[in-house]
Amino acid sequence: MADDVNSDSDDEIEYSGMIQPPLIKQLQTILSEYPDDGQILKEIIQNAEDAGASEMKILYDARPAVQEPSTKKAPFRKYFKGPALVVHNNAEFTEDDWKGIKMLYSSIKEFDKTKVGRFGLGFKSVFHITDYPVIISGDQLLVLDPHQDSSKVCQTMKLKKLHRYKKMNIEDCLKTFSGVFGFDQNTLESGHFRGTIFRFPLRQEETDLSDNIYDKSKVDDLFMSFKDEAPVSLLFLKCLESITLLREENESKTGDIGEKIFSVHIDETTIEAVQSARNDMRSKILGLRNDLPSKAILNSYYMKICVEDDGLVVSRRTWKVMNLFQGKNNMSSKLRKLSNDDSLSYSPYVGVAMDMDCPLDLKGHVFCFLPLPLTEKSISGLPIHVNGFFALSQSRRFVKWPTADQIRNHTHTDKSIQWNQALVIEVLSEVYSIFLQELVEESARHEDLSERTATVSHCIPNANVVDEHWAILISPLVEKLKNTPVFFTINEGGKWIPKNQAVFLRPNKIPFSEHEMESTIRRILELYQQNTVEVKDHVWDTMRLQGQQEVSPGFINRSSHTKC
Repeated sequence: MADDVNSDSDDEIEYSGMIQPPLIKQLQTILSEYPDDGQILKEIIQNAEDAGASEMKILYDARPAVQEPSTKKAPFRKYFKGPALVVHNNAEFTEDDWKGIKMLYSSIKEFDKTKVGRFGLGFKSVFHITDYPVIISGDQLLVLDPHQDSSKVCQTMKLKKLHRYKKMNIEDCLKTFSGVFGFDQNTLESGHFRGTIFRFPLRQEETDLSDNIYDKSKVDDLFMSFKDEAPVSLLFLKCLESITLLREENESKTGDIGEKIFSVHIDETTIEAVQSARNDMRSKILGLRNDLPSKAILNSYYMKICVEDDGLVVSRRTWKVMNLFQGKNNMSSKLRKLSNDDSLSYSPYVGVAMDMDCPLDLKGHVFCFLPLPLTEKSISGLPIHVNGFFALSQSRRFVKWPTADQIRNHTHTDKSIQWNQALVIEVLSEVYSIFLQELVEESARHEDLSERTATVSHCIPNANVVDEHWAILISPLVEKLKNTPVFFTINEGGKWIPKNQAVFLRPNKIPFSEHEMESTIRRILELYQQNTVEVKDHVWDTMRLQGQQEVSPGFINRSSHTKC
């Protein structure tokens, strides 16, 4: 019978694990998913941000440093060769950081909803640049050498004992690091470095890991890609306040390494307000311990960002920034379920930012705390920048949206896609409507009301140009604003009113034959104390104002007869 079991049998099932490819092959697979471009620096910036650093410096150190080849007696020399890309931030590694950086496909930060670069794979993109990342932080030095036997890839040493390790030449270390971000002989004697240094010796010849040779021109490309996005790179971060690029090409220099060539920082006029708002929100979110708040957590502030290039200030722009962590009392059951889904581990957190100069050529960019690579897929068509804990593609380059086939066949059941849609419909619409209302409230403090009126109008999205994936924002946003006073009329000295109290004037829709006729109609409207609101076509369309009172010859006749 099928239930009979021969308990006396000597046969045993043979168990085994899956055969894993060598580490080199696994890293090559990862590198194929992460293009060799500016995303590499973003991954490093995200790690500094997650560590709580307030400042970060990136140095191209062209010095050859240790030139002698590695030998059996001095196997560590290859880790100290130059040129190198060297990154510093003013936070120190925690025990979790040391564990996380040694992981390949997962991360300590994977289920920490407060972390940006929590997916772990991103840092491995530095292997495009180097075969031997070296990390110094606190009291430790770590070398990652994927060419070693699997049990010896991660080589951890104590700074204070560096001179005692077998085959380690302390002079090689000092020759490479002395004068770099404050590292010197005293660092080794004290056994402690304040902050963190990542050093990536540039690959100068083909290796088993990669044939990608890295030279000065490729570092220049990395720097240029960062410069392009630098003016907005700090907008949605929670900790970083400055990022500086440096260069050192004097091969004989031994102290104070690195000349500043570029920087982006929060201007001193707004830094205190930004710090206060960031710290308050961060402490509230940390206090949740990965739970959801009952009520939404909101912050709002103005941030002036200053960009310097070769010692000259090339840009100083003021942004209004607002961030919202949605509370469970304000969520649909669907969003609440997705927010509590451990397989996603996302936070219902969205932010928006607007350039207060309202440049007409601004293209709303999508951020996941740092701007996504600039492509058509990262342009939303909105007049403001949007940030959020969006579910991204594996390479962290694109927001996940349903494909055309999935939409047509109604098969987009991927939870990460559902998450992105819910985040836009519920949370983005909420923070966007609050943002507009706050712009209106702040107008009372501005002498030039016409300027602030134009700002509010500019902030309303143009439904005709919004990207198809982001168009799902429009209906819930309009619904939230339907009774909100976001329309300005000069009547009664100037006031903000909701749409049901307005008489909308669309100048290009009335056949004004000449300027005098237009002026006459405006005087009549003012004389009869009408709540006239001059509205642009895109606002008329987006806010769905069809059917509302509109200035027309018939309306003017009715108004004059009523007053008579």
